[in-house]
Amino acid sequence: MFLTHSTPFRFSAFTLFYFAQGVPIGLLTIAMPAWLAAEGVETALIATFAAITGLPWGLKLISGPFMDRFSFPAMGRRRPWVMAAQAGLTLAMFSMAWVLNPAENIWTLIIIGTVVNTFAALQDVAVDGMAIDILPEGERGRANAFMAFGQATGFSLFGALNGYLLVQFGLAVTALISTATVGSIFLFVTLVREREGERLLPWTEGVATPRAFPVSESFLGIFRDLIRVLFLPMSLLLISVEFMHRMSAGIAISIFPVMAVQELGFTSDVYSYWMGIMSGLSALAGLAFGPFIDRLGAKRFIMSGLLLAATVYASFAMAQAYWGSTPFVLAGLIGSQLAAQLIFVAVIAGFMGLCAKGVGATQFAVYMSLANLARSVGAGAFAFIAADVTSAEALYIMAALNVLAAILLTQFSLRKHRTRLEEIEGQAPTREAAVPTG
Repeated sequence: MFLTHSTPFRFSAFTLFYFAQGVPIGLLTIAMPAWLAAEGVETALIATFAAITGLPWGLKLISGPFMDRFSFPAMGRRRPWVMAAQAGLTLAMFSMAWVLNPAENIWTLIIIGTVVNTFAALQDVAVDGMAIDILPEGERGRANAFMAFGQATGFSLFGALNGYLLVQFGLAVTALISTATVGSIFLFVTLVREREGERLLPWTEGVATPRAFPVSESFLGIFRDLIRVLFLPMSLLLISVEFMHRMSAGIAISIFPVMAVQELGFTSDVYSYWMGIMSGLSALAGLAFGPFIDRLGAKRFIMSGLLLAATVYASFAMAQAYWGSTPFVLAGLIGSQLAAQLIFVAVIAGFMGLCAKGVGATQFAVYMSLANLARSVGAGAFAFIAADVTSAEALYIMAALNVLAAILLTQFSLRKHRTRLEEIEGQAPTREAAVPTG
Protein backbone atom coordinates (compact mmCIF):
# COMPACT_ATOMS: atom_id res chain seq x y z
CA MET A 1 0.00 0.00 0.00
CA PHE A 2 2.45 2.61 -1.32
CA LEU A 3 1.15 5.79 -2.94
CA THR A 4 4.01 5.98 -5.46
CA HIS A 5 3.41 2.47 -6.82
CA SER A 6 -0.01 2.70 -8.46
CA THR A 7 -2.10 5.43 -10.07
CA PRO A 8 -5.43 3.73 -9.19
CA PHE A 9 -4.32 3.36 -5.58
CA ARG A 10 -3.22 7.02 -5.42
CA PHE A 11 -6.58 8.14 -6.74
CA SER A 12 -8.44 5.84 -4.33
CA ALA A 13 -6.43 6.93 -1.28
CA PHE A 14 -6.74 10.66 -1.97
CA THR A 15 -10.46 10.22 -2.64
CA LEU A 16 -10.86 8.60 0.78
CA PHE A 17 -8.77 11.29 2.52
CA TYR A 18 -11.00 13.97 1.02
CA PHE A 19 -14.11 11.98 1.94
CA ALA A 20 -13.02 12.33 5.58
CA GLN A 21 -13.04 16.12 5.20
CA GLY A 22 -16.52 15.97 3.71
CA VAL A 23 -18.07 14.36 6.80
CA PRO A 24 -17.77 17.44 9.07
CA ILE A 25 -18.55 19.75 6.15
CA GLY A 26 -21.85 17.91 5.57
CA LEU A 27 -22.74 18.20 9.23
CA LEU A 28 -21.68 21.80 9.84
CA THR A 29 -22.61 23.47 6.54
CA ILE A 30 -25.67 21.51 5.33
CA ALA A 31 -27.45 19.58 8.07
CA MET A 32 -26.75 21.77 11.10
CA PRO A 33 -27.78 25.18 9.64
CA ALA A 34 -31.03 23.72 8.27
CA TRP A 35 -31.77 22.00 11.60
CA LEU A 36 -31.07 25.21 13.54
CA ALA A 37 -33.35 27.14 11.16
CA ALA A 38 -36.12 24.59 11.82
CA GLU A 39 -35.50 25.00 15.57
CA GLY A 40 -36.23 28.73 15.22
CA VAL A 41 -32.69 30.10 15.40
CA GLU A 42 -32.57 33.50 13.66
CA THR A 43 -30.80 33.97 10.32
CA ALA A 44 -28.11 36.31 11.66
CA LEU A 45 -27.09 33.76 14.31
CA ILE A 46 -26.97 30.96 11.73
CA ALA A 47 -24.74 33.17 9.57
CA THR A 48 -22.54 33.76 12.63
CA PHE A 49 -22.34 30.00 13.19
CA ALA A 50 -21.28 29.51 9.56
CA ALA A 51 -18.72 32.33 9.71
CA ILE A 52 -16.99 31.27 12.93
CA THR A 53 -16.98 27.50 12.44
CA GLY A 54 -15.63 28.06 8.94
CA LEU A 55 -12.72 30.22 10.12
CA PRO A 56 -10.22 27.33 10.55
CA TRP A 57 -10.49 26.65 6.83
CA GLY A 58 -9.38 30.24 6.29
CA LEU A 59 -6.43 29.98 8.70
CA LYS A 60 -4.78 26.91 7.18
CA LEU A 61 -1.82 29.04 6.09
CA ILE A 62 -0.60 28.99 9.72
CA SER A 63 -0.05 25.24 9.61
CA GLY A 64 1.63 25.13 6.20
CA PRO A 65 5.06 26.43 7.31
CA PHE A 66 5.15 23.96 10.20
CA MET A 67 4.48 21.08 7.81
CA ASP A 68 7.19 22.27 5.43
CA ARG A 69 9.66 22.85 8.28
CA PHE A 70 8.98 19.91 10.62
CA SER A 71 8.54 16.35 9.48
CA PHE A 72 9.43 12.75 10.31
CA PRO A 73 10.64 11.65 6.87
CA ALA A 74 11.19 8.06 7.97
CA MET A 75 7.36 7.77 7.91
CA GLY A 76 6.94 10.05 4.89
CA ARG A 77 7.16 13.81 4.56
CA ARG A 78 3.39 14.41 5.01
CA ARG A 79 1.87 11.18 6.31
CA PRO A 80 2.59 11.78 10.05
CA TRP A 81 0.72 15.07 9.81
CA VAL A 82 -2.21 13.38 8.08
CA MET A 83 -2.36 10.74 10.81
CA ALA A 84 -2.24 13.30 13.65
CA ALA A 85 -4.91 15.52 12.10
CA GLN A 86 -7.20 12.56 11.38
CA ALA A 87 -6.88 11.36 14.98
CA GLY A 88 -7.73 14.86 16.26
CA LEU A 89 -10.73 15.07 13.94
CA THR A 90 -12.04 11.78 15.31
CA LEU A 91 -11.79 12.95 18.93
CA ALA A 92 -13.30 16.36 18.16
CA MET A 93 -16.30 14.80 16.41
CA PHE A 94 -16.78 12.52 19.42
CA SER A 95 -16.90 15.51 21.81
CA MET A 96 -19.84 16.98 19.89
CA ALA A 97 -21.99 14.08 21.11
CA TRP A 98 -22.01 15.60 24.61
CA VAL A 99 -23.63 18.94 23.69
CA LEU A 100 -27.07 19.13 25.33
CA ASN A 101 -29.88 21.27 23.85
CA PRO A 102 -27.78 22.56 20.91
CA ALA A 103 -30.26 25.22 19.80
CA GLU A 104 -30.13 26.73 23.30
CA ASN A 105 -26.35 26.35 23.59
CA ILE A 106 -25.40 27.67 20.20
CA TRP A 107 -22.06 29.11 21.35
CA THR A 108 -20.96 25.77 22.78
CA LEU A 109 -21.85 24.25 19.44
CA ILE A 110 -19.89 26.98 17.66
CA ILE A 111 -16.78 26.32 19.78
CA ILE A 112 -16.81 22.55 19.24
CA GLY A 113 -17.66 22.97 15.57
CA THR A 114 -14.64 25.27 15.23
CA VAL A 115 -12.38 22.64 16.83
CA VAL A 116 -13.78 19.99 14.48
CA ASN A 117 -13.04 22.16 11.47
CA THR A 118 -9.57 22.98 12.83
CA PHE A 119 -8.54 19.34 12.64
CA ALA A 120 -10.34 18.86 9.31
CA ALA A 121 -8.43 21.85 7.91
CA LEU A 122 -5.11 20.51 9.24
CA GLN A 123 -5.81 17.19 7.57
CA ASP A 124 -6.61 19.04 4.35
CA VAL A 125 -3.28 20.92 4.37
CA ALA A 126 -1.34 17.72 5.00
CA VAL A 127 -3.19 15.79 2.28
CA ASP A 128 -2.74 18.64 -0.22
CA GLY A 129 0.98 18.79 0.55
CA MET A 130 1.17 15.03 0.06
CA ALA A 131 -0.63 15.34 -3.28
CA ILE A 132 1.77 18.03 -4.50
CA ASP A 133 4.72 15.81 -3.52
CA ILE A 134 3.34 12.53 -4.86
CA LEU A 135 1.20 13.29 -7.93
CA PRO A 136 2.88 13.57 -11.35
CA GLU A 137 1.82 16.77 -13.11
CA GLY A 138 -0.07 14.83 -15.78
CA GLU A 139 -2.31 13.22 -13.15
CA ARG A 140 -3.34 16.32 -11.22
CA GLY A 141 -6.51 17.16 -13.10
CA ARG A 142 -7.85 13.62 -12.81
CA ALA A 143 -6.66 13.28 -9.22
CA ASN A 144 -8.32 16.56 -8.26
CA ALA A 145 -11.56 15.36 -9.82
CA PHE A 146 -11.43 12.24 -7.64
CA MET A 147 -10.45 14.26 -4.57
CA ALA A 148 -13.29 16.70 -5.16
CA PHE A 149 -15.59 13.73 -5.73
CA GLY A 150 -14.50 12.27 -2.39
CA GLN A 151 -15.15 15.48 -0.49
CA ALA A 152 -18.46 16.10 -2.27
CA THR A 153 -19.56 12.51 -1.64
CA GLY A 154 -18.65 12.90 2.02
CA PHE A 155 -20.52 16.13 2.57
CA SER A 156 -23.49 15.19 0.36
CA LEU A 157 -23.91 11.77 1.97
CA PHE A 158 -23.44 13.05 5.50
CA GLY A 159 -25.37 16.22 4.80
CA ALA A 160 -28.38 14.08 3.91
CA LEU A 161 -27.79 11.40 6.55
CA ASN A 162 -27.08 13.86 9.35
CA GLY A 163 -30.11 15.93 8.41
CA TYR A 164 -32.26 12.84 8.97
CA LEU A 165 -30.42 11.76 12.11
CA LEU A 166 -30.64 15.20 13.73
CA VAL A 167 -34.42 15.28 13.33
CA GLN A 168 -35.03 11.66 14.33
CA PHE A 169 -32.39 11.00 17.00
CA GLY A 170 -30.70 14.28 17.95
CA LEU A 171 -27.10 15.44 17.95
CA ALA A 172 -25.57 12.67 20.10
CA VAL A 173 -26.37 9.81 17.72
CA THR A 174 -25.50 11.99 14.72
CA ALA A 175 -22.07 12.84 16.13
CA LEU A 176 -21.29 9.23 17.08
CA ILE A 177 -22.02 7.93 13.59
CA SER A 178 -19.83 10.66 12.07
CA THR A 179 -17.11 9.81 14.59
CA ALA A 180 -17.14 6.14 13.62
CA THR A 181 -16.74 7.09 9.96
CA VAL A 182 -13.76 9.44 10.33
CA GLY A 183 -12.23 7.01 12.84
CA SER A 184 -12.27 4.17 10.30
CA ILE A 185 -10.45 6.41 7.82
CA PHE A 186 -7.82 7.11 10.50
CA LEU A 187 -7.17 3.37 10.61
CA PHE A 188 -6.72 3.36 6.83
CA VAL A 189 -4.15 6.16 7.04
CA THR A 190 -2.05 4.09 9.42
CA LEU A 191 -1.76 1.34 6.80
CA VAL A 192 -0.74 3.53 3.84
CA ARG A 193 2.81 4.70 3.12
CA GLU A 194 4.01 7.35 0.71
CA ARG A 195 7.00 5.42 -0.65
CA GLU A 196 8.42 1.95 -0.35
CA GLY A 197 10.98 1.51 2.43
CA GLU A 198 9.45 4.08 4.80
CA ARG A 199 8.25 3.17 8.29
CA LEU A 200 4.66 2.14 8.85
CA LEU A 201 4.71 3.36 12.48
CA PRO A 202 7.36 5.27 14.48
CA TRP A 203 8.67 2.11 16.17
CA THR A 204 8.82 -0.08 13.04
CA GLU A 205 11.74 -0.41 10.63
CA GLY A 206 12.26 1.87 7.62
CA VAL A 207 14.26 4.76 6.22
CA ALA A 208 13.53 8.18 4.76
CA THR A 209 13.47 8.73 1.02
CA PRO A 210 15.82 11.58 -0.07
CA ARG A 211 14.20 14.59 -1.74
CA ALA A 212 15.79 15.98 -4.90
CA PHE A 213 14.33 19.49 -4.68
CA PRO A 214 15.41 22.43 -2.47
CA VAL A 215 13.84 22.59 0.98
CA SER A 216 14.47 25.52 3.32
CA GLU A 217 15.63 24.54 6.76
CA SER A 218 14.26 27.56 8.66
CA PHE A 219 11.00 29.47 8.94
CA LEU A 220 12.76 32.54 7.58
CA GLY A 221 13.86 30.61 4.50
CA ILE A 222 10.38 29.17 3.98
CA PHE A 223 8.82 32.63 4.34
CA ARG A 224 11.36 34.13 1.90
CA ASP A 225 10.75 31.42 -0.70
CA LEU A 226 6.99 31.71 -0.24
CA ILE A 227 6.89 35.47 -0.72
CA ARG A 228 8.89 35.18 -3.95
CA VAL A 229 6.28 32.95 -5.57
CA LEU A 230 3.07 33.97 -3.78
CA PHE A 231 3.15 37.58 -4.99
CA LEU A 232 3.68 36.80 -8.64
CA PRO A 233 0.97 38.52 -10.75
CA MET A 234 -0.86 35.37 -11.86
CA SER A 235 -0.85 34.05 -8.30
CA LEU A 236 -2.50 37.21 -6.97
CA LEU A 237 -4.98 37.20 -9.84
CA LEU A 238 -6.21 33.64 -9.23
CA ILE A 239 -6.43 34.35 -5.49
CA SER A 240 -8.73 37.29 -6.26
CA VAL A 241 -10.89 35.21 -8.60
CA GLU A 242 -11.42 32.46 -6.04
CA PHE A 243 -11.92 34.96 -3.19
CA MET A 244 -14.89 36.52 -4.97
CA HIS A 245 -16.42 33.14 -5.79
CA ARG A 246 -16.02 31.87 -2.22
CA MET A 247 -17.61 35.02 -0.80
CA SER A 248 -20.73 34.14 -2.78
CA ALA A 249 -20.49 30.60 -1.35
CA GLY A 250 -20.44 32.05 2.18
CA ILE A 251 -23.66 33.91 1.47
CA ALA A 252 -25.16 30.70 0.04
CA ILE A 253 -24.41 28.75 3.23
CA SER A 254 -26.28 31.40 5.20
CA ILE A 255 -29.27 32.03 2.96
CA PHE A 256 -30.05 28.66 1.32
CA PRO A 257 -31.25 26.80 4.45
CA VAL A 258 -33.30 29.79 5.59
CA MET A 259 -34.91 30.13 2.15
CA ALA A 260 -35.67 26.41 2.02
CA VAL A 261 -37.16 26.11 5.51
CA GLN A 262 -38.75 29.49 6.12
CA GLU A 263 -39.77 30.60 2.59
CA LEU A 264 -40.07 27.51 0.37
CA GLY A 265 -41.70 25.24 2.97
CA PHE A 266 -39.12 22.44 3.10
CA THR A 267 -38.46 20.67 6.40
CA SER A 268 -34.83 20.67 7.53
CA ASP A 269 -34.33 16.95 6.89
CA VAL A 270 -35.88 17.17 3.41
CA TYR A 271 -33.65 20.14 2.57
CA SER A 272 -30.56 18.24 3.78
CA TYR A 273 -31.66 15.19 1.79
CA TRP A 274 -31.99 17.11 -1.47
CA MET A 275 -28.76 19.03 -0.89
CA GLY A 276 -27.04 15.69 -0.40
CA ILE A 277 -28.57 14.18 -3.53
CA MET A 278 -27.73 17.17 -5.72
CA SER A 279 -24.20 17.48 -4.33
CA GLY A 280 -23.64 13.78 -4.98
CA LEU A 281 -24.85 14.05 -8.56
CA SER A 282 -22.64 17.06 -9.20
CA ALA A 283 -19.69 15.16 -7.68
CA LEU A 284 -20.27 12.33 -10.16
CA ALA A 285 -20.35 14.84 -12.99
CA GLY A 286 -17.12 16.34 -11.62
CA LEU A 287 -15.30 13.06 -12.22
CA ALA A 288 -15.72 13.62 -15.94
CA PHE A 289 -13.98 17.00 -15.77
CA GLY A 290 -10.59 15.71 -14.63
CA PRO A 291 -9.17 14.32 -17.91
CA PHE A 292 -10.28 17.43 -19.78
CA ILE A 293 -8.66 19.73 -17.21
CA ASP A 294 -5.38 17.85 -17.72
CA ARG A 295 -5.78 18.25 -21.48
CA LEU A 296 -7.29 21.72 -21.87
CA GLY A 297 -6.18 23.55 -18.73
CA ALA A 298 -8.01 24.74 -15.63
CA LYS A 299 -8.85 28.28 -16.79
CA ARG A 300 -11.61 27.28 -19.22
CA PHE A 301 -13.38 25.18 -16.61
CA ILE A 302 -13.16 27.83 -13.89
CA MET A 303 -14.65 30.35 -16.32
CA SER A 304 -17.48 27.98 -17.26
CA GLY A 305 -18.29 27.37 -13.60
CA LEU A 306 -18.32 31.07 -12.71
CA LEU A 307 -20.64 31.95 -15.59
CA LEU A 308 -22.94 29.02 -14.79
CA ALA A 309 -23.14 30.06 -11.12
CA ALA A 310 -23.92 33.68 -12.01
CA THR A 311 -26.61 32.59 -14.48
CA VAL A 312 -28.28 30.24 -12.01
CA TYR A 313 -28.35 32.78 -9.15
CA ALA A 314 -29.61 35.65 -11.29
CA SER A 315 -32.22 33.49 -13.06
CA PHE A 316 -33.54 32.13 -9.78
CA ALA A 317 -33.80 35.63 -8.33
CA MET A 318 -35.77 36.86 -11.34
CA ALA A 319 -38.20 33.93 -11.24
CA GLN A 320 -39.74 34.31 -7.78
CA ALA A 321 -43.13 33.36 -9.18
CA TYR A 322 -41.82 29.80 -9.63
CA TRP A 323 -40.28 29.38 -6.18
CA GLY A 324 -43.27 27.28 -5.17
CA SER A 325 -42.42 24.68 -7.85
CA THR A 326 -40.29 21.87 -6.43
CA PRO A 327 -38.86 20.85 -9.85
CA PHE A 328 -37.80 24.45 -10.49
CA VAL A 329 -36.14 24.72 -7.08
CA LEU A 330 -34.32 21.42 -7.58
CA ALA A 331 -33.16 22.48 -11.04
CA GLY A 332 -31.69 25.66 -9.57
CA LEU A 333 -30.08 23.68 -6.77
CA ILE A 334 -28.38 21.18 -9.07
CA GLY A 335 -27.21 24.01 -11.32
CA SER A 336 -25.56 25.81 -8.41
CA GLN A 337 -24.01 22.59 -7.08
CA LEU A 338 -22.67 21.63 -10.51
CA ALA A 339 -21.10 25.07 -10.92
CA ALA A 340 -19.53 24.88 -7.47
CA GLN A 341 -18.08 21.42 -8.15
CA LEU A 342 -16.70 22.46 -11.53
CA ILE A 343 -14.97 25.49 -10.02
CA PHE A 344 -13.69 23.47 -7.06
CA VAL A 345 -12.05 20.78 -9.22
CA ALA A 346 -10.52 23.26 -11.65
CA VAL A 347 -9.31 25.75 -9.04
CA ILE A 348 -7.45 23.06 -7.08
CA ALA A 349 -5.67 22.03 -10.28
CA GLY A 350 -4.97 25.69 -11.05
CA PHE A 351 -3.50 26.40 -7.63
CA MET A 352 -1.37 23.24 -7.71
CA GLY A 353 0.05 24.44 -11.02
CA LEU A 354 1.14 27.66 -9.33
CA CYS A 355 3.05 25.92 -6.51
CA ALA A 356 6.83 25.69 -6.11
CA LYS A 357 8.11 22.33 -4.89
CA GLY A 358 10.11 23.51 -1.90
CA VAL A 359 7.23 25.36 -0.24
CA GLY A 360 4.37 23.44 -1.82
CA ALA A 361 2.42 22.70 1.38
CA THR A 362 2.73 26.28 2.63
CA GLN A 363 1.92 27.90 -0.71
CA PHE A 364 -1.07 25.69 -1.42
CA ALA A 365 -2.27 26.12 2.17
CA VAL A 366 -2.19 29.89 1.69
CA TYR A 367 -4.24 29.62 -1.48
CA MET A 368 -6.88 27.39 0.06
CA SER A 369 -6.85 29.31 3.35
CA LEU A 370 -7.65 32.55 1.58
CA ALA A 371 -10.37 30.79 -0.41
CA ASN A 372 -11.97 29.44 2.74
CA LEU A 373 -11.44 32.70 4.61
CA ALA A 374 -13.41 34.36 1.82
CA ARG A 375 -16.33 32.04 2.58
CA SER A 376 -16.29 33.14 6.23
CA VAL A 377 -15.95 36.78 5.12
CA GLY A 378 -18.97 36.38 2.87
CA ALA A 379 -21.06 34.77 5.62
CA GLY A 380 -19.85 37.27 8.23
CA ALA A 381 -20.57 40.29 6.04
CA PHE A 382 -23.99 38.92 5.16
CA ALA A 383 -24.79 38.53 8.88
CA PHE A 384 -24.71 42.34 9.18
CA ILE A 385 -27.19 42.91 6.35
CA ALA A 386 -29.30 39.74 6.55
CA ALA A 387 -32.23 41.50 8.23
CA ASP A 388 -32.37 44.20 5.53
CA VAL A 389 -31.81 42.09 2.39
CA THR A 390 -34.38 39.88 0.69
CA SER A 391 -33.47 36.43 -0.56
CA ALA A 392 -33.69 37.62 -4.16
CA GLU A 393 -31.33 40.52 -3.45
CA ALA A 394 -28.86 38.12 -1.83
CA LEU A 395 -28.93 35.99 -4.98
CA TYR A 396 -28.19 39.04 -7.14
CA ILE A 397 -25.19 39.85 -4.93
CA MET A 398 -23.91 36.29 -5.35
CA ALA A 399 -24.34 36.50 -9.13
CA ALA A 400 -22.46 39.81 -9.28
CA LEU A 401 -19.51 38.41 -7.34
CA ASN A 402 -19.17 35.52 -9.79
CA VAL A 403 -19.38 37.84 -12.80
CA LEU A 404 -16.60 40.04 -11.39
CA ALA A 405 -14.49 36.93 -10.80
CA ALA A 406 -15.02 35.83 -14.43
CA ILE A 407 -13.93 39.23 -15.72
CA LEU A 408 -10.71 39.03 -13.69
CA LEU A 409 -10.03 35.49 -14.89
CA THR A 410 -9.75 36.65 -18.51
CA GLN A 411 -6.29 38.03 -17.63
CA PHE A 412 -4.93 34.78 -16.17
CA SER A 413 -2.07 32.92 -17.90
CA LEU A 414 -0.54 29.81 -16.32
CA ARG A 415 2.16 29.75 -18.99
CA LYS A 416 3.47 33.15 -17.91
CA HIS A 417 3.47 32.05 -14.29
CA ARG A 418 5.35 28.81 -14.98
CA THR A 419 7.98 30.69 -16.96
CA ARG A 420 8.55 33.11 -14.10
CA LEU A 421 8.51 30.29 -11.53
CA GLU A 422 11.18 28.38 -13.46
CA GLU A 423 13.35 31.49 -13.44
CA ILE A 424 12.96 31.85 -9.66
CA GLU A 425 13.57 28.16 -8.95
CA GLY A 426 16.59 28.23 -11.26
CA GLN A 427 18.16 30.90 -9.07
CA ALA A 428 18.10 28.56 -6.05
CA PRO A 429 20.94 26.04 -5.75
CA THR A 430 19.65 22.57 -6.57
CA ARG A 431 20.59 20.28 -3.74
CA GLU A 432 19.28 17.12 -2.24
CA ALA A 433 17.37 17.95 0.91
CA ALA A 434 19.01 16.50 3.98
CA VAL A 435 16.79 14.04 5.79
CA PRO A 436 17.42 11.75 8.75
CA THR A 437 17.59 8.06 7.94
CA GLY A 438 16.48 6.70 11.29
